Parts: sequence; C-alpha cells; structure tokens
Amino acid sequence: MGLFSKDTEKKLEKQRNSKNKNNGDIEKLEEKILQEQQEIEEIYNQIGKVYYEWHRSDNDDRLVPLCNVVKESNRIIALCEKQILFLQGIKLCENCNAQLSLDSLFCNKCGVKVNDLNDSSNEARQNIDNSNNTMEMAIIKCRECGSDNTEDTIFCTNCGAKIS
Repeated sequence: MGLFSKDTEKKLEKQRNSKNKNNGDIEKLEEKILQEQQEIEEIYNQIGKVYYEWHRSDNDDRLVPLCNVVKESNRIIALCEKQILFLQGIKLCENCNAQLSLDSLFCNKCGVKVNDLNDSSNEARQNIDNSNNTMEMAIIKCRECGSDNTEDTIFCTNCGAKIS
C-alpha cells in the first residue's frame, strides 16, 4: 500500500510531467532568447563597422579616441601577421600579395622585384627551418640564371625571368 491514494499519486505524476514539460519549454525559450540576443550583438557589430568605415576620418571628439584605438589595433595585427609569416619563412609580394620564400629576389607570380630584407631579418631568416614550412614540389631550373624554382613558379625568384 502506497503513501498516497491512487488519485493523489496520479495528480502528483501529472504535476511532475507538467513541470518537466514546462522545464523543457522554458529551456527552449531561454535558448531562443539567447540566440536572438547574439544575433542582435552581431548586427550591432556590423553597424559599428559600417559606421567606423564611414566616419573614421571625421573629427568628432567622441569618435577620434575610439578610431585611434582601432587603427592602432589594426597596425599591431598587421605587424603580428608579418612576424608570423617571417617565422614561417615567408614574405609577401608588395605588388600581388603572393607568398614568397624569404630569399626570393623576384616574385614567382607577377615577376616584380621584391624589396630586400634588412640585415637582422637576414640573420633571423637563416635560423628558420624552411623544410618544415614548405610542401614538397618538383624543382625547375631557370634557363637564364640556373637557380632552382618550384613547379608552381611562373617567374624566377632569383632573376625574374619567365619560367615556362
């Protein structure tokens, strides 16, 4: 014999089921609220980016400090990205943004002469193990200067001659 009558047990069971159902519904609603709040935050961010692009050169006293923080952060990000590439043994062509090895004198995609790195960069470059950072590719000799180039090279990285 139970502690409660059968009618009372049925009522308690209904209440438990109702509460469980309500808890599930509440969780779904709370999740939906959170999703909508995140979407609003994303839209705010997009609005802020658009506003920043439109007004970053304005002299509004309220915006100048904020725009300066963004500008400085972007500068730091660019420096960090260059350092990462350097540590990977890569530099970018200033003309076409192709990735080049640090010892390339000419871009292998557009043929433009690449600016030399300073002496401290050359020293650091010698300490980088490029074999871990590059994929294995067939080597092609340049007809003009005889230097080695990878099979995806269009222009020699040493003399700038077109590789066929």
